[in-house]
Amino acid sequence: MLLALSNKISEIDRYSAQNLGLSLHTLMGRSGEAVAAAVRDMLKPPARIVILAGKGNNGGDGYAAACILGRDYDVTVYDVFSAGQKSEQGRAYLEKFKNGGGRVENFTADEAVIADIKSADCIIDAVFGTGYRGDPPECVRTLCRIVNESVRPLKIAIDVPMGINADNGSVDTTSAVTVSATVALSFIKPGLVSFPAKAYVGRLIYSDLGIPQDKIRESFSFSYNLVDRELAAELLPKREENGSKGSFGRLLLITGSDKYRGAAGLSLSAALRGGAGYTVFMGTEGLVRHLCQTYPEAIYEKITPIESMSAEQIERAVSLSRTASAILVGSGSGATEGLYRLVEALLNSEGGVLVLDADAINVLADRGEEGRLLLKNSRRTVVLTPHPLEFARLSGNTVSDVQLHRIEAALKFAAENKLILALKGAATVVTDGTQVYINSSGSSALSKAGSGDVLAGFTASLLALGADTLRTVALSVYLHGAAADALSTELSAFSVTPSDLPREMGRQITLCKKD
Repeated sequence: MLLALSNKISEIDRYSAQNLGLSLHTLMGRSGEAVAAAVRDMLKPPARIVILAGKGNNGGDGYAAACILGRDYDVTVYDVFSAGQKSEQGRAYLEKFKNGGGRVENFTADEAVIADIKSADCIIDAVFGTGYRGDPPECVRTLCRIVNESVRPLKIAIDVPMGINADNGSVDTTSAVTVSATVALSFIKPGLVSFPAKAYVGRLIYSDLGIPQDKIRESFSFSYNLVDRELAAELLPKREENGSKGSFGRLLLITGSDKYRGAAGLSLSAALRGGAGYTVFMGTEGLVRHLCQTYPEAIYEKITPIESMSAEQIERAVSLSRTASAILVGSGSGATEGLYRLVEALLNSEGGVLVLDADAINVLADRGEEGRLLLKNSRRTVVLTPHPLEFARLSGNTVSDVQLHRIEAALKFAAENKLILALKGAATVVTDGTQVYINSSGSSALSKAGSGDVLAGFTASLLALGADTLRTVALSVYLHGAAADALSTELSAFSVTPSDLPREMGRQITLCKKD
């Protein structure tokens, strides 16, 4: 699904008026209809509704909704800024509501007003929408507290809850409301499907307002995407029926260690489900002996422990990487000097796509600017799959800052270092610094040691097929989450294990193909 930034929405509104015969007045009216329909689905009349209206177009949408809801609900609109409506269209719906007998009051922090808002059956937030820019007046902070303290009513936001940045998902907790549902209009905004904002928006109800989507796609380019099942089906690489094992790439895995055998097994198990024609695993004699009994499909190369790899063995790994379509390094390897020398050699050589996970990221983070410069100057395409702590260390930020600005942080780092980043976590962000894919699948079922090893192995295997790197990483992240979701319905989020995931990820490919 395409996502649109706030400035894109403004462009689409102008285009719709000039080229599609859809005036802002018409779109505002349809917005009101969409909100009213959502209210009716959740709350039967007669009931008392309070609409909190700002002075911009979001407030105009609120007045348009009030005109419809006022027919069979008891509706009061509070003018939050005591400023009416600044647009001609908003004023038209404000006057229509008042002329029909509707009640409009200026918002104050008087006890009677507070009691009136808190006693409503439904509160509708029509204060800012996409227009929130931070640092709101004190009246908004007061209103936020009132709404959040109101435990009885249904709470619905029009387009974007107040206190939330529609584009990047950041939240001003002093002026943000947590709602039961958000009615997203025209296009869903990236911030609504990204954390931390996603925790505030409740159920997401989408209305395209009748804007012809094919016309918009023809006339506008979009940089943001929500990866759902429909898009995942589009992202699936082609697999020719007359292909051979030589047609589907060669994957090289250098993961795990004698200490972390599980990481090696999980990454290899997932890699064997990802479709690569050949899968070569490099590991210690003990690790190879352990794995080959369970995974006879792989080809094995024995090496000394990574921390003590000789120059000749590192050169052997580099040589194999030159003929591989994709290489995965780091999962459970141990953050040692030997691993750094291996990663450095791979980054300084040409060859297939290099996926760096876990300890491969950590050894670069340990070098600070030196590690980032090595990434930036890589001679091959690089994919990073860090969790927030790993990414914070690598990028020189704090974990809290990363989590508060996930989209911005990922975009900036990927662009500066010319790589593809999958910033893991709820609503994983995948970006090359220009295009952004936000994942819609997954749950706390994945919050277990080993889940990342599975994702890394499966991603590297899909990449070995040779399809578009960014889109393939986004697909793999979706399948990983979708597998966890499917398994959770059977086992619960408590009981899904990383070992359960690889086979189910393969099944999710089949389900995408059916769609």
